[in-house]
Amino acid sequence: MAFTRYSTLVANQETLTQLICSAELTEGIQNELRWISFVNILLSIITFFGNATVLLALSKVSGLHPASKLLFRTLAATDFCVGVISQPLSIVSLMSQVHGQFNVCRYASTVRFLTSHVLCMVSLLSSAATNFDRLLALSLRLRYRQFVTLKRMYVIVTAFWVLSIAFSVISLISERITTWFFIVVLSSCLIISGISYAKIYRILHHNQTQVNGLAICQMQPNPVTTPNVEVYKRTVSTILWVQIGLVVCYVPYIVIGLILRKNQTVPIVLAWRCTGTLLLFSSSLNPVLYCWKMSSLRRAMKETVRKICCNGRCEFLTTSNTGTSTLNSNNLD
Repeated sequence: MAFTRYSTLVANQETLTQLICSAELTEGIQNELRWISFVNILLSIITFFGNATVLLALSKVSGLHPASKLLFRTLAATDFCVGVISQPLSIVSLMSQVHGQFNVCRYASTVRFLTSHVLCMVSLLSSAATNFDRLLALSLRLRYRQFVTLKRMYVIVTAFWVLSIAFSVISLISERITTWFFIVVLSSCLIISGISYAKIYRILHHNQTQVNGLAICQMQPNPVTTPNVEVYKRTVSTILWVQIGLVVCYVPYIVIGLILRKNQTVPIVLAWRCTGTLLLFSSSLNPVLYCWKMSSLRRAMKETVRKICCNGRCEFLTTSNTGTSTLNSNNLD
């Protein structure tokens, strides 16, 4: 009875993986799948080192509130897990499909679906929460640090992970429920982000108008913008670009996935594999966006990389000197 219930739960996921991991939908595209696998290998390496550097560098950034820093750590951690878990599983799925090991392909694809559901959901929720956090920082001002504490943010992030894992479990039970659940969460995140951006723009525009008016009254032709405002704007701009990257990378994958369920052909499978790589590419792109838009994090990342390189060079020189000393002592003996 328990085995029958389990078989029912995985029926929907098995249907999709059986469609993809089959000889009929692999014929003639082996070379293309190899190239997609090669691209995933490169992206996995870039994602791993890029997000590992971000995680190490965030501890050196002092301009962010600890609660806000936790949200950025969550985003970087999900991207790091993509490079360590999701992309290697994609490579295994692709190469097993190429070599006709379709059972391995199905298992790897199923696990990748489940992990990707969790990581993508946490990324969406964390990016929306970061936008709302920036709105609270601007609206509450001095009360922000009293209201948004690190302890409360840990509770929220934990809830994100629990909700995302529940979403992954639901994907085993019903495809229709999964689709509607994802649409509701995605729509809610976009609505929250849109409202947050609109209010942030209105408050900043209002404050800038007041500053300009005060500067005119005091006969100052070039009003000075405070550094805190500039840091705040760069942080908001960073999250905006991250969310644009998420939408651009997610939408093609969702559209092709819906088409694949209606039209199972070799070109559609190949397109779905390509958009799957594009979906995971967003995790490689985010560290670049952080470096581009956040100067404090960029400096911390440079310092982290420089320190790692110096430590590696020192260890290499120490090992070389030890080996040379041992060789000389042996020659003397």
